[in-house]
Amino acid sequence: MKLTTNSILIFFGIIALAIMACFPVTLIAMPLLQPAQPDSVDSIATVQAILTQTMAAATQNAPTAIPVTATPFPATSTPVQPTNTAVPTTYCDWVIFVQDVTIPDGTSFAPGEVFTKIWRLKNRGTCTWTPDYDIAFYSGSQMSGVEMQMPGYVAPGQSVDVAVTFTAPSAPGHYVGYWLLRNASGRLFGSGADADEAFFVDINVKNLPHGTVSGALCYPSEFNPPMTLYFEKVGTAEKTQFSIPEAQNFFSILLPNGRYYAYAWAPGYNLEGAYTDSSGLMKSFIVNGGQITPNINLCDWSPYPHGRGQ
Repeated sequence: MKLTTNSILIFFGIIALAIMACFPVTLIAMPLLQPAQPDSVDSIATVQAILTQTMAAATQNAPTAIPVTATPFPATSTPVQPTNTAVPTTYCDWVIFVQDVTIPDGTSFAPGEVFTKIWRLKNRGTCTWTPDYDIAFYSGSQMSGVEMQMPGYVAPGQSVDVAVTFTAPSAPGHYVGYWLLRNASGRLFGSGADADEAFFVDINVKNLPHGTVSGALCYPSEFNPPMTLYFEKVGTAEKTQFSIPEAQNFFSILLPNGRYYAYAWAPGYNLEGAYTDSSGLMKSFIVNGGQITPNINLCDWSPYPHGRGQ
């Protein structure tokens, strides 16, 4: 195929149109529409002006910063309460022991001596104590103490004196008796964290060396002649004797502690009276220090000596 000049021109024209199609129209048209630039200095100035305008526009359009103000929390002197605060324990019936009004702890008594103990108690609970409440024995040595009723109404916060009468035991030693209050339903209660601690009486019984023996002389006559009264210690030959004047029908004497037989002798009549059992033998008895041994009656009279029993 022979290429002509026209064919070559057409070919290059097509290529030129294809290249021009790849550029924006504005790039081609701008050199034609804008006036010619006088020199390179004007071009630099133009670029700087454009940059200045762009920076000014950016500054004008920048978002305005909002100032942040810190707001402090108000100060307070009230502490924050924990959510698990313990609830104070209370009981309907509860005691506070205030004091011993009488008979301090460790007081000494003679055997068989009678005394009255007074406690001062305070109602710590939420219920009123009434006369249906009792002062009740709990444990230890009761010492013949009798349970007593509450002497009146005792409201919460009030105090009351409660009293119990005791008899000291016959044997020497240390004795403690524990007592509580008892409500109308029969429930015992006291003091302490669990309302179960007792108040108490605390005494010592003295070891006294002598006791009292008393009785009657049943002499078989209108009057008693003068006589001698004998107390013989069991198991020994030891005797204690007293003179009894005429017409004296009763006796009361002090003896050392121990076990004894008792008898009397009327020398002018050769008669012996004795303290005997149903078999006619002498009956022994015990003398305890500080105690009275009553009813040692010498009513068995005989012209013959009495035998010794138990």
